[in-house]
Amino acid sequence: MDYYAIELHAHTNHSDGGFTTEELLGSAQNFGYDILTITDHNTVAPYEEWKNNRHWSGDMLVIPGIEWTTYLGHMLVIGSKQMIDWRKADRDTIDSRISEIKGSGGIVGIAHPFSIGSPICTGCRWEFQVKDYDNVDFIELWNRVNPDESFRSRLAYEMWTDLLKKGQRISCSAGRDWRRIESEMDNTALTYIGLQELTEDGVKESLENGNFYITLGPRLQMQIEQNGRIHHLGQELQVGVAQLHVSLESILQEKLQNFGFKGERLVVIQNEVVIKEIELKENQSREVPLTLHPGYVRLELYGEAKGEKDRLLVISNPFYVV
Repeated sequence: MDYYAIELHAHTNHSDGGFTTEELLGSAQNFGYDILTITDHNTVAPYEEWKNNRHWSGDMLVIPGIEWTTYLGHMLVIGSKQMIDWRKADRDTIDSRISEIKGSGGIVGIAHPFSIGSPICTGCRWEFQVKDYDNVDFIELWNRVNPDESFRSRLAYEMWTDLLKKGQRISCSAGRDWRRIESEMDNTALTYIGLQELTEDGVKESLENGNFYITLGPRLQMQIEQNGRIHHLGQELQVGVAQLHVSLESILQEKLQNFGFKGERLVVIQNEVVIKEIELKENQSREVPLTLHPGYVRLELYGEAKGEKDRLLVISNPFYVV
């Protein structure tokens, strides 16, 4: 199992981006992404353009997507085999549209749920009333540049953890919402996805299962061993004892190396209660005994960022305990 850098939210001039399709693909390669999902608003035109110019992406995997854009909220739809009509979206019946998207093979994520809404950005804020979050694969916690400094990130974090506490199995993501080259003074978050092989089907399976985490740059390798078996993010564990294996690795992207992100403290959270805190610095590995109870367990890494101490650097998606 290897972890790959994936961008789940990016735009071209086929909607509201400043990039041409070729420029976006080139910029993504230069930044260091392994996988790019192009999510223009209600169109797959840039993906169709890329299919006739595959040399633009080099070795990077390119996956079709859209930002399903309505007056009541935006969703990231990844890998759907057909376009589901966004004009039929209704505040109280959004579940039926989500079910249609899932039925067509799509992955569904809520984009920037606490963005500024009308009249500044009509539809950007999530106002749909979802009744069944089982069909929603992830919520975008970190959006755009400097997400670690945004109060909207904190609100999205609270939304996500509240759903987890209610028993929902739902993941969190980071999305650059990438439209143009940003200032060197602005940092962006990353999503790392665990894959057995680098394919579109593998990416969709890991997104659906929750085998990914978000970070400001530092990379975690994490797995839980129980009864002689290795478990990855999103998988089920049994009530009882287990062993967490975790290591912290360096930042790969040159731009992100300039912000002073340094991991120092790993926190193990079970059902939103901290059960372990251990020192974890770059190039260190730890084995942590755990006693698991029904619910879920997840990890957060804290450390130095932009000259400040004890900042949140990494959020993992949960392991689920049954």
